[in-house]
Amino acid sequence: MIETALDYRRAGLCVLPAVRAEKRPAVAQWKQFQAALPGEEQLATWCPTADALCIVCGSVSGNLEILDFDVAGEAFNAWCAKLRPGLLGRLVLEQSPSGGWHAVYRCCEPVCGNMKLAQRAGEDGRPITLIETRGEGGLFLCAPTPGYELRQGELTDLPVLSAEEREVLLMAAWALNQYLPEPVHAP
Repeated sequence: MIETALDYRRAGLCVLPAVRAEKRPAVAQWKQFQAALPGEEQLATWCPTADALCIVCGSVSGNLEILDFDVAGEAFNAWCAKLRPGLLGRLVLEQSPSGGWHAVYRCCEPVCGNMKLAQRAGEDGRPITLIETRGEGGLFLCAPTPGYELRQGELTDLPVLSAEEREVLLMAAWALNQYLPEPVHAP
């Protein structure tokens, strides 16, 4: 873990040790790392006992954003089919233990906070999130955390997308939304 954490840090990514079972940073105070990278000495102290790594998204990691495909990646193939030729091949793709996917990239412009992009109704009528972003202030567990496997590209060599290319990714996800909440009527 420590060597990979240092490689990520050297690539300008805000990497932290994580608690895999809880999908959260293993450091008590991590909000400061939404604005500053940890030092290599800190990582060397933290990581030898860590069972997972996470990366903090947003400006601290060079405007890093991911599209997170949940529910065993239910909407991933449909999303891929909506992309213009060549764009998918530029993204870093990682598979999660549940069969979900992370599409990882940096943007030439700042990214917003986490957003739900595509949902569907569950059996109880409540929304189930299929695709969401992890952006400014968000984080995600990543390889070499057990169960997380890079399938395309390297996190140390992320593509930098234009604002228009990022919009294409988001629009393809929004096009898969199947859930519209009931209107709220004002009194």
